[in-house]
Amino acid sequence: MIEIHLYGSLKKKINPNASFAEDTVLHIPYIENEQLFQLLDRLNIKLDECGELFCNGKVSMATTLIPKGARIGLFSTGMHLLCGGQHLKGHGFITKKPTKKSEYF
Repeated sequence: MIEIHLYGSLKKKINPNASFAEDTVLHIPYIENEQLFQLLDRLNIKLDECGELFCNGKVSMATTLIPKGARIGLFSTGMHLLCGGQHLKGHGFITKKPTKKSEYF
């Protein structure tokens, strides 16, 4: 078996009633020599719907082989988790530092 944790809008793709506040975890059979992109196909998730892909806590490529007993994390497009917001700052989405508490929200 492998354990799959879904985040963001991918939760709703698998379960339309899923809450964004609750964990969405799947346990599915392991397939020898399966790569992440093949797992996505099994779940009816398109690669372009995914942002970050993790295998056993490491950022992974779509061609990563999934080991037996793996823990997979699938994040939807638009969820930039690795850089603490630096990705958004670097692309100009965040253009100024908040000066008042009200500007944080």
